Amino acid sequence: MIDYRLDPLWLRLNTMNAEGLAAFAPVLRTLQAHMGQSAEMAQRTIEEYRKFLFLAMRAGHQVIPPGPINDAWMAHIETMHHYWEALAQMISERPLVPGVDTKSFASAADAWTATLESYERIFGTRPPMDIWGNGPAPQTPWQQAMAHWRKMFGFG
Repeated sequence: MIDYRLDPLWLRLNTMNAEGLAAFAPVLRTLQAHMGQSAEMAQRTIEEYRKFLFLAMRAGHQVIPPGPINDAWMAHIETMHHYWEALAQMISERPLVPGVDTKSFASAADAWTATLESYERIFGTRPPMDIWGNGPAPQTPWQQAMAHWRKMFGFG
């Protein structure tokens, strides 16, 4: 097994934090102010978000984020300038690798199970269950956006 920390993609994801967590300051603020996370939890969520991005590119199958990671992703997209400048340039390939058919997953539960298994295989440890343990984020982009907006505006 190759150490993920030597993968060029992981090294690039780490350089996003060249200034410490300042690179993710807008995302951290959103997670704290609108999602109710403590400063420590928001920082841990960002670290898991980076691992999720790595999984999306290296797992070899569809990956599904848990709710807190999805919240970080939505907050990152809302800070479009940073998202597109820092992230989209390094993640230029499609997360779903060629030859993997989305029909190979009968349900989101199969993709969720595969995501957790790949996390353990790639990172050599179980994901922290306080972040990953509540299951996948809503399946459709519309459901994800609605869940995100409900949290941001204090409805859930």
